[in-house]
Amino acid sequence: MKYPMAVVIREEALANISTSAKTVQVLHKVVGVSDLYAYAYGGRVFEEIPPRVIKKLVANDFNAEKDAVAAALEQFVGKKEYACDDESDAVAVGVAYLLQRNLIDNPYPPDPPPEKKSRKKKKADADE
Repeated sequence: MKYPMAVVIREEALANISTSAKTVQVLHKVVGVSDLYAYAYGGRVFEEIPPRVIKKLVANDFNAEKDAVAAALEQFVGKKEYACDDESDAVAVGVAYLLQRNLIDNPYPPDPPPEKKSRKKKKADADE
């Protein structure tokens, strides 16, 4: 209560879920409890970042494994020993939030836009 919440951010818990109904029920309960807590202690609603976006922002790879994401955190927060995957995941969520809002420097250049193919070239090929 000494430090009120400015923002509450979490990994999107129900993004692209393809798991058992029991797991989905547990996740819904966790989301509900965390929403209730955030609302009760500051009237905030969670902001969410999908897991693949977190991986892309932190490790520059949409499909990065958990250990790769944890290793990539070193360039943002220094070398740390994380007690478990949940701890490094939480740090990654915070770093991703800061990167999204340009509050810290992103070491990865943005992907260049895909090259557009000229329609004239296609038309010329069709005439042959």
